[in-house]
Amino acid sequence: MKIGELAARTGASVRSIRHYEEEGLLRAERGPNRYRDFGEPAVERVQRIRVLLRNGFTIDEIRSVAVDLDDTNLGSVCADVVRLYVAKLAELDARIAEMRALQRRIRGRLGEIERQRTAT
Repeated sequence: MKIGELAARTGASVRSIRHYEEEGLLRAERGPNRYRDFGEPAVERVQRIRVLLRNGFTIDEIRSVAVDLDDTNLGSVCADVVRLYVAKLAELDARIAEMRALQRRIRGRLGEIERQRTAT
């Protein structure tokens, strides 16, 4: 299928699909006319990439498990993706802790400002 059809079937933009290909997440054959030609497995692969992106993963993180994004090696997909999710969860926990600390500092500062305003 051509890139436009893959885009239509997955909801990804043509630009995104080109980007996935440039980043090594997706492969296309080139016909004699040099147009990209994607096989049927590309549909699910693009959908999986998009799910991972929506879940907060970076292209680099996805690339680390890119060879496992199809159904040919489900055992390693599970292990690698689980490790990726565990690492992402730890990263998010750390970011949440940082944000909560910032929230406490801002609340404290606002409290100080309000006390000064009402004291004068």
